[in-house]
Amino acid sequence: MERAFLLRLLQILWLSLFSVSLLADSKRTHVIGVFDDIDREIAVENGKLVGRFAPYYRCVFNRVEGDFKFVEMPLAQMLYRLRKGGISAGLPLVQTPERDEYADFGGLLFQTEYVYLLLRDLPPLDSLTGLRFAFVRKFVGGKLLRGEDPQVTDVSDWGQAVELLKNNRVDVVVLPWVLIDTYMNKYDKPYYNRTAAWVDLSMYISHKVNDSRFTEDLRKAIRECRSIAHQNQVSWDTPTRP
Repeated sequence: MERAFLLRLLQILWLSLFSVSLLADSKRTHVIGVFDDIDREIAVENGKLVGRFAPYYRCVFNRVEGDFKFVEMPLAQMLYRLRKGGISAGLPLVQTPERDEYADFGGLLFQTEYVYLLLRDLPPLDSLTGLRFAFVRKFVGGKLLRGEDPQVTDVSDWGQAVELLKNNRVDVVVLPWVLIDTYMNKYDKPYYNRTAAWVDLSMYISHKVNDSRFTEDLRKAIRECRSIAHQNQVSWDTPTRP
């Protein structure tokens, strides 16, 4: 009888500790990295996500328990901290095999177009040799190189890449289409852009997160918000080609 009572008591204590642990996980502050240098599209203001991409991500985080601290950072730093566990998640990001090694892709939230930006109407890029490309360090532009023996210049931000193009130090900049008008709005000479790829945009969740439910909760919220986004494209000011 006494043994049964002790076992029951231990069971109650274990369940109590487990419940406290779950509560602590749900209240844990998750640091979320936000790609800087694209303020019009996504940024942090007074601790909140703002910009044209923000409704997608606000929709997601409003459906997941926990406290979230959003911090802007360069792409290379975001990926490093995802790998080391310095942040719980990073956005906006596309999926690559390299990133899959240390973080979980959240699944398609929305799509965006990457383009080749040029100042000359070049022949098909695949037919050329030695093209000089520029894009932000750790960006997926390396997957979009064209032609024989392409040359790459990594830069810290998109503005630097476009300045290299304007000064004839590179031939092609690979960047999201939505950023072209930001960097070319005062440029009064001809310029061209060609579709490089349409990509699924979402977020990555670090493998270092010590909350088994966090990744699946985010993925579930992303699935829900992808459906909601289809119904709210106009009100969410989704950037699209004219």
